[in-house]
Amino acid sequence: MNLTSSSQAQKKLASVFDIDITNDTFDVAAARLLDEVATAIGHEPAEPSSDRQRAFAASLDQDVTEDTKRVASAKIGEALFVRNQEAISNLGLKPGDQVIRLTQFEYDGELCSFEQIFVISSIQSNGRVFFKGGNGQGAWPTQLRKLAN
Repeated sequence: MNLTSSSQAQKKLASVFDIDITNDTFDVAAARLLDEVATAIGHEPAEPSSDRQRAFAASLDQDVTEDTKRVASAKIGEALFVRNQEAISNLGLKPGDQVIRLTQFEYDGELCSFEQIFVISSIQSNGRVFFKGGNGQGAWPTQLRKLAN
């Protein structure tokens, strides 16, 4: 995830296609540029954002109604990244901390949940938290509560 502003190379390419990426982050600009050249380089053409994307984005206080699927995906990814980074900071998460992971799922039409205690082994740059002895198990910081050590 790259929350920096669009690059000089992106701005140069955008000017060729007369695309305004002035206020875009690197990832959103990349999505807009890919939408423009998609079919020419063997990718699927740009499509409007889906109902599901619009609903999920709205739950993250994002409006993607006028965006393509690629741009909506980039904006959603950025919003999730920011929330996860804020959760890491607010919880003060670090390797060695004990946390509770809340898992929610639907079973027979009912929302169910369960909690498990883990010890953090590492936190990736994208915010994903991995657990000791978890055989690759992890969670997003927004799914965790920190236990007092």
